[in-house]
Amino acid sequence: MSRMPVLAFCGSLRSDSLNRALLDLAERLAPDLQFVGADLIPDLPLFNPGLDLTDELPASVRHFRGLARAAKAVVIASPEYVHAPSGITKNALDWLDGYGALDGKPTLLLSASPGSTGGIQGLVALFPTLQALGAVLIDPVSVSRAGSRLDSHGNVMDPAVYQRVELAMDDLREAMDFAYGHPLAARGM
Repeated sequence: MSRMPVLAFCGSLRSDSLNRALLDLAERLAPDLQFVGADLIPDLPLFNPGLDLTDELPASVRHFRGLARAAKAVVIASPEYVHAPSGITKNALDWLDGYGALDGKPTLLLSASPGSTGGIQGLVALFPTLQALGAVLIDPVSVSRAGSRLDSHGNVMDPAVYQRVELAMDDLREAMDFAYGHPLAARGM
């Protein structure tokens, strides 16, 4: 059986991003889901709603929107910068405004931070945007002191982090079951 598509991206472009590592861990814990869209994030231009009124809409935006519409859920790993989500995260979400691409879709937010709050303020700041886009939020995951708990390759040194992400992926599947009316397990996933 084919895996269910999940729009999944990281709001950091750093190659050694702990948030990317957290997203990688989530993907490894969900072999029944197909994470899509992450490779398009660096190619999305700054949001310009005027481009929608022209024939100049970049291919990366059209492709990203198409993947978002086809996805059955969303996973976003976003760092916190100055108590807010990254501009990269917000830019990607801005390109989805007005297309119903996230309507009713279970959405998991992840954040890893070297600080003591785990990036939770940045995630909380995303709530209004995601609610405006119609996303259905599930319990977020924030990992404080992340540099000592996982590495940039997604290797986990703290079993509690592994268990928390594993639980979050189970929650995401349950939310997908509820949203689409059929358990993933019943379909052989």
